[in-house]
Amino acid sequence: MGRRNRTEIEYKNAIYHIIVKGVEGINIFTDNVDRNKFLQLLQKMVTSHKIQFLSYVLMNTHFHLLLKTEEANLSQAMQFLNSSYAHWFNFKHIRKGHLFQDRYKSHLILSPLYLYNVASYISLNPVEAGIVDSPEEYKWSSFKYYASLSSPSPSRLLNYSPPPWLKVEEFLKFCDTSADEFILFVKENMRNKDVEKSLNELFQAKNKFPKNIETILEKMNLHLEDIKTNKNLRNLLIYLLVKEGYRIKEVSNFLNLTKQAVLKICKKTEKDLNTDPIYAFWLETIKSRVLS
Repeated sequence: MGRRNRTEIEYKNAIYHIIVKGVEGINIFTDNVDRNKFLQLLQKMVTSHKIQFLSYVLMNTHFHLLLKTEEANLSQAMQFLNSSYAHWFNFKHIRKGHLFQDRYKSHLILSPLYLYNVASYISLNPVEAGIVDSPEEYKWSSFKYYASLSSPSPSRLLNYSPPPWLKVEEFLKFCDTSADEFILFVKENMRNKDVEKSLNELFQAKNKFPKNIETILEKMNLHLEDIKTNKNLRNLLIYLLVKEGYRIKEVSNFLNLTKQAVLKICKKTEKDLNTDPIYAFWLETIKSRVLS
């Protein structure tokens, strides 16, 4: 069966959660030589495609990456990584054919809340699989580098300085958190038996914001203006909903838009907010009158 064409819209300075699985569930990492080779390719990917890595975990049958693309080149970067590793793996293990299932899954991350929760989910993969009791015990994950920055750090982690290509400090800054707070957050999630379900629930957390988009639209029409006649207000509302953690699919379905259209609106609105002060004013107005 032929591979499906990718249809995502790619952006500069975008953050993605990447998931890659072995074809038919095979092991894509069989020993530490494989894993070290893969990490070497990650480092090459940084320089060749201007990628910043925020988090990763290598499991036997799959891997997760949190990365930021400085250029709109995610597909090229992932093609380099997957094809380079597959070629090396097949040569080493004397095999032929595809190594990976499809190409990869990518989820665009537009809010610090979702980024924070995905990083926790990635860190807890080895715990969820029963490989280790605590995420810092797993060697093939970025979590140990975050744990080594916490206070106090386990003595065995004192020498775990993050490699230059892993942007730990950038992640903490973007999420407005500290290593201690992130470690505590992950450990609290570790007590939850269904980590993936917890991720979805936390992703939908919105403080005191209404959970029902229909309720939000009713308040928008009551206190401001009908978004059907004012596209600027509609775009600001869409941007705010996504930033506050509402699912892109949920927003697109309710407003009868495609997911690609929602992503375009978010990107355009972010530019408008940076260039026109009136957009920032109306954004705060929507927050105070509608999302409360």
